[in-house]
Amino acid sequence: MRKRDFLSLLLVGSLTIASSRCVKVESIKTVPQAETTVTAPSEVRPQDDYYYYINQDSVEGATFQYGTSTAANAFDELIIQNQVKDIIREVVRGSDYEEGSEEDIIKKAYQAYMDYHFDSSSAPQDLVDLLNRIDSVSSVEELMEIDAILVRDYALDGILNFFVTNDEHRAGKEILKFHQIQSVLVAEFTEVRESDAALTDLKQGGLLISRAMGHEAEAAEASGNAIAYLALDIYEGTDPVALDDPFGHAVSEDWTAEKAYANFSSFDLEKYLSASGLDTSSIEFFNITDPRQFEKLGSLFTEENLLGLKIWEMGRIFTKYRRFLVSESSYEELIGFVQLDYVPKEEQVLKEIMEVFYEETDPLYVERYYTDETDTALISMCDDIKGGYAKLISEATWLSEPTRDELLRKLDNITYVTGKDVKRHNNADFKDIFGGNYYELYRNYLTLLKQKSFRNLTEPSAEDPVSMPMQMFNAQYAPCRNHITITVAVTNAPFFDSNADYFTNLGGLGFIIAHEMGHAFDSDCILYDSNGVYDPSWVPQEDMEALVKRNEEAASYFEKNFTIFGLYHVDGKATLGENYADLGAMECISSLARSDEDLERLFRNFAKCWCCMKTDTAIIDQIAYDVHSPEVIRVNAILSTLPAFIEVYDVQEGDGMYIPPKNRISRWH
Repeated sequence: MRKRDFLSLLLVGSLTIASSRCVKVESIKTVPQAETTVTAPSEVRPQDDYYYYINQDSVEGATFQYGTSTAANAFDELIIQNQVKDIIREVVRGSDYEEGSEEDIIKKAYQAYMDYHFDSSSAPQDLVDLLNRIDSVSSVEELMEIDAILVRDYALDGILNFFVTNDEHRAGKEILKFHQIQSVLVAEFTEVRESDAALTDLKQGGLLISRAMGHEAEAAEASGNAIAYLALDIYEGTDPVALDDPFGHAVSEDWTAEKAYANFSSFDLEKYLSASGLDTSSIEFFNITDPRQFEKLGSLFTEENLLGLKIWEMGRIFTKYRRFLVSESSYEELIGFVQLDYVPKEEQVLKEIMEVFYEETDPLYVERYYTDETDTALISMCDDIKGGYAKLISEATWLSEPTRDELLRKLDNITYVTGKDVKRHNNADFKDIFGGNYYELYRNYLTLLKQKSFRNLTEPSAEDPVSMPMQMFNAQYAPCRNHITITVAVTNAPFFDSNADYFTNLGGLGFIIAHEMGHAFDSDCILYDSNGVYDPSWVPQEDMEALVKRNEEAASYFEKNFTIFGLYHVDGKATLGENYADLGAMECISSLARSDEDLERLFRNFAKCWCCMKTDTAIIDQIAYDVHSPEVIRVNAILSTLPAFIEVYDVQEGDGMYIPPKNRISRWH
């Protein structure tokens, strides 16, 4: 059997750039050219490399702009950004908006931002007062009183990292969850376990914060040491299993309120939460994602660690509000931590509105770009895909009948969230947020949103089903809610084109929908029952054993049969959930085709929609850190094991896409 190597395809996109963590740390680009044009081989057959066969023209014309790590993307997300920018400009030109309306907020935020002098304005006095109060506190209790103010009135996340979210163990309920602390300021715990560099950076940051507060060198050195040692203590109390668990339930526990309150002796946790703006009167349980760490925090929030806690708290304020605090006229020791933006201020303000006030631009974007016709077609396609999955699950005789019945109930319960679910807000709620300048508007707006999220704990009816901006190019399955969000942005060509045939669209947006629907049954989300309750025990032991066996086979398939650069293998276990969602999605949508011509249209657009060239280091980072396989593997590995593809293109032994029958896998068959 020949191992599939994608060296030639990926090398055409190779640039020399510094390697770095994907997502969390921006790559340092060292390419001197303004752009680099790449070339590729001229001939390829669909039986050998279907991904490249479909995307050859795009790849051969690929151009990497300076400072970027991708090219030849199937969809240019700048289209969405420019559409939203045009909406903002149009709103700013308008007038006579109702106070507190989306348009009113956008226009006033735009004007206030343009009027604000970030480089020369003095630090807001209320923030200065809070920093000075923190610097002078003499007890943890005093510090937590200030932290509660920061949560309630300044929209900071609590230092204990708590949020109101879906209750995974009680359907339709909300719970206050204490998430695992995974970083202290700049020190990410995943980096701390690799080297001391992150703690060294944290120590230096703590020193600079102390100097910015006016302390001499010796005191500043002590502050740097204090925050670094505190972070190390928290890290050592962190459960590594929870640290690597993206779902946050590997070791999570529900604690009674009484037990959680008793964990801290240096301050009153219930009083603190109430002062943060939460109604604690009806709280019976908390969810603790890392009980070991939470217990450790109880022993660390003491006067002995007060200096480190104070530096941490001040650092949190500087992190959120640094552009308002740090200028040549105030806290100038920290000016190096402010990212300078040299684009015209008119471009800066558009970016600011898009990033901070997206809940205001979102309804306008939906009203402009989402039609009833698109929604009808989208819902119809979702229902078709649901029908395809129903047939696959019903015929999965390797699962027991009770398990299949429960999976079918779960499938039937899946709901869809689309642009039609986006509603305009109550203008009266926002009429008092504007203040006297942009800082006050920014602070008041974010604080209002945080307090609205807190109300979900006692007012579940206030929960908004829309969990991501409709202007974001994405789709998502939420296991607790058992629903799929399909954003308006993803209904663009080539994923969805109102002028294209049904099966072309099925290979694009249909695959995305089927992928998200397939997450309901992947190796992680299958542990949620038909009501969205996390309960691994619902799957009978014999079925769990069958699932585990198939999981192992799937992980092995991706690891053993496909490489990048002839050297790098995807992590079959880490990518299992996404790969299974891909495989199940393709099995589902291909089952809806009525002819070979339908399948060809479906396969072509599927491969086209995943076109994306990446630099070598971007690919290596993706393999190391991303739960998604590289795009070329997502296409070729899925199609190589699909009987319908093998038949349509007559894939034979010796072809690049050929996998011996004994080594092929299936999600449902």
